[in-house]
Amino acid sequence: MIYSETLKHVMNFSALALVLGAAFSTPAHADEAWLRACAIAKTADGCQQPFQQGLAPVMMGSARESQGLWGYIDVSGKMAIEPAYREARGFVNGLAAVKKDDLFGYIDAKGNLAIPARFTRATDFNAKGTALVVIDDRLALIDRQGAVIKTLPFAASLNSEGFKQGQPLASVQMQISPALWNASSGRSVSLPDDVMNLDEPQSGLIPAQQRDTAQSGYWGYLDDSGEWAIDPMKLKTRNEPMLNGNVVAVKGKSSWTFFDRNGVSLSKEQYKSVKPLSSGSWLVVDANNVQQLLSNKLEKTQDIPADQAEEFHTWGHWLIGQGSKGIVMVGPDDRIVDVKANKPQLLTQNGHLWVLQADRGTEDKSAQLVQVYDSNGVGLLTQATLTALNDYKVQPLDARGLDDNAVSQPAGLPMALLTPVDKKKVPAILTSQGLIFNSPQWASLDAPGRMGPLVVKTENGTTGAVNADGQWVIQPKFKQISPFDGPYAWAMVVDDKNVESRKVIDSLGNLIDIPTRVIQTAQSISGGDLLYTEGDNNDRRWGIWDIASNSAKIPTRFTQLEAFHDGYALAKVAAGWGVIDTKGQWAIAPDANRTGKPQPVGDSIFVIADGDQPGEHGDGSTRYSLYSAISGLALASDLLSNPQKVGDNHWLIQPANGGVGLMDDDGRSVVSKDVVPQSIHIDGDWTLLSFGPHYGAVDDQGNWQIAPAYSAPLNFITPQNWASALSDKRITLIDQNGIEPLADKDNAQPLASMDRIVMNDDSTGETVLFDTQGNEVQRYPGLNSILPAASSEGMVPLRGANGLYGFIDASGKQLIGSYFTQVGAMKDTRAKAVKQDTYGPLIGYINGTGSFTILPKYNWATDFSEKRAWVAAKGLVQVINTDGAVQAQFALRCNQRVILDAKNKQTWPAKTVSCANSAQNGEAQ
Repeated sequence: MIYSETLKHVMNFSALALVLGAAFSTPAHADEAWLRACAIAKTADGCQQPFQQGLAPVMMGSARESQGLWGYIDVSGKMAIEPAYREARGFVNGLAAVKKDDLFGYIDAKGNLAIPARFTRATDFNAKGTALVVIDDRLALIDRQGAVIKTLPFAASLNSEGFKQGQPLASVQMQISPALWNASSGRSVSLPDDVMNLDEPQSGLIPAQQRDTAQSGYWGYLDDSGEWAIDPMKLKTRNEPMLNGNVVAVKGKSSWTFFDRNGVSLSKEQYKSVKPLSSGSWLVVDANNVQQLLSNKLEKTQDIPADQAEEFHTWGHWLIGQGSKGIVMVGPDDRIVDVKANKPQLLTQNGHLWVLQADRGTEDKSAQLVQVYDSNGVGLLTQATLTALNDYKVQPLDARGLDDNAVSQPAGLPMALLTPVDKKKVPAILTSQGLIFNSPQWASLDAPGRMGPLVVKTENGTTGAVNADGQWVIQPKFKQISPFDGPYAWAMVVDDKNVESRKVIDSLGNLIDIPTRVIQTAQSISGGDLLYTEGDNNDRRWGIWDIASNSAKIPTRFTQLEAFHDGYALAKVAAGWGVIDTKGQWAIAPDANRTGKPQPVGDSIFVIADGDQPGEHGDGSTRYSLYSAISGLALASDLLSNPQKVGDNHWLIQPANGGVGLMDDDGRSVVSKDVVPQSIHIDGDWTLLSFGPHYGAVDDQGNWQIAPAYSAPLNFITPQNWASALSDKRITLIDQNGIEPLADKDNAQPLASMDRIVMNDDSTGETVLFDTQGNEVQRYPGLNSILPAASSEGMVPLRGANGLYGFIDASGKQLIGSYFTQVGAMKDTRAKAVKQDTYGPLIGYINGTGSFTILPKYNWATDFSEKRAWVAAKGLVQVINTDGAVQAQFALRCNQRVILDAKNKQTWPAKTVSCANSAQNGEAQ
């Protein structure tokens, strides 16, 4: 990211633009807008800047000019440097940055040009005589003669004030390079410093963009070691290419062409779009909008109907084109299967592809089956079967969309349930062999569970179950059978006395003789287990009965219990939720300090989300932890987001203390980065991380003193030269070396001139003052009761319990009572203050004892700087000294901004301004 013109107000350049849109209730001519803003005291605070080194920038001019020009007045209010600049900064170390026309240069205190205007950005010089500027779209460091002594990387930009007020360090923004991590190798791909973008590997190489300007660069390919395998200068494209084998597709302004890895053209043909196939072939759209399949030698194989390939899906090794008139299946050997279908729908089932279409002939608009294909692209259903299926509504079992990556296992069920269109006919199934089967005994087919057999109700009201081919495996002798989700199910049995009872049966219909007391309290069947209870209401406890051994597997001792999955179950006792193993032992013991419920994420690992407890984190956010059920220990805790699975046995985590990391199933850190990613993309073992720009700090020679790991500019506060640094969502206290001087005071803010820090204690709702050794000095009621930004001259504002402000010193002693509605920083022994109950909203200035030395009479006012302050009173902008004496006033005469002395005598321009219209000679703005 490079410097944006919209950020200039941050540097106090022409802050006037902020008020132009809101300052007027009536429209103003564009050429007069700036002048009217400066002419109205309430909106003129952007028309002048504080005094620095005896001079203050002021904006002057007339309505004839499209914008005002900046000059400088001295402490007496006299114009010292004539207005000539479109933008201006205050003087620091003897020089001031000014903008002449469209470029910045530097002037000395006499207004002489010290460094010619040739920079698009310019900032203050530090005490060592260097300054940061932008020249030729590059951030550079110059000396006092304007010579460039160091050019920073393209990725560095100046979205800060540089060496603010001559500080020894300058905050610089840096675009952080992306990262590509591989879980199987456990390493981060080493990248050249100038890489700005990455993508997932293609044909064994990594697409990478090499920066050659602030915001752009050429694409090439890196190998696994981070070396350029295909040099960006050979391809010379700013659009990401596509690599398929040894062929590279490169996009120009509007079309794609093919090259080899050395950048040599392989074809003169140009294409509107290209898509690489796993076989090495290409799917392209030519200049005439015809879709074609090209071989890996770029030879045309055949045309692809556009209305059958409007979008594409991946199914195994096949590429599936889908359009309004059908689909096209492109196999791994480039074999084409052309399927005509009206508005086709695609589903997968146990490795088979289902193609259905909208049937115009049916009133219920149900989909009509076109064909079912195996992984070789062979249709499984005969034409006779497909024709017969037109008499049925087809309901595929355990079928999913193509984008559903869940693993589908054979479940002993038919391919589909078939409901006859003719309601007088019996239901049927589409068997695992692709045949239609029914029986005159069948009355209805129940929705199946996750496994077979399939429950069938007969015409005489009894219920049994059939296998995937429709054969009885449980004879229809039960009144009711629940769907099978495992080897057992519930069955309702009627004895010879016509008494109904609930029983457990296996998948062959055998009755399991479970004790009556267990059956009566059993809640559900889970695999080979019965979840049952003992006791009532608050005394109810859960346990598990093993059906196969017909014995208690886990005693009834849990207040809540869920089914086992992959050898573990969630269980709750008084202390909270935990995880038990198949023996009923705690795999992850409950903890009363946790509020979350464990959730399985695979590989015997559970994630627990805990809400923020009062005073725990202070940000109201949820924290996540990963636990191993094998060890029972936390693998990672205090995570900002839900961990994401990478590959078979790795996890991407974002710790609350910042950054991002990859760890394995044993909790070992594999690779990490200190910066929170802006975006994350995971594909198998690969993790691609993209980062936004971050701030660090350079010294007076342009060397990185603090790495760019922070989300906002760094502002170092004297005398400690510490900064409260925002790293994404976390605040840390750092020194000029980037080290945390007080590790347990993360959210502390340094107080200027006081050798003190301040931070909130969220657990007690208090604000705490500490010394620089971390020792507590004093506590004050309420959060944010101390105002760090207004700390100066050994004192800082404190908000009292009454909501009003006073001042305290470094010992925590109250120097000025809490009497004021608003206060500013103490500067030159004066602080601006508002005492609403006595003076209303008007601003005055108090001294170190809290007495008004300058009574409230100003609509707005600045802090004092070099014993001068800017104020607005009686419609005039004025410069006053620490006694409140007016040094200069700014008025509008004849549509021109002029300077008056304390007696309203014009001092600038030198020639008295007068105009024909006497009303325009008024002195009030």
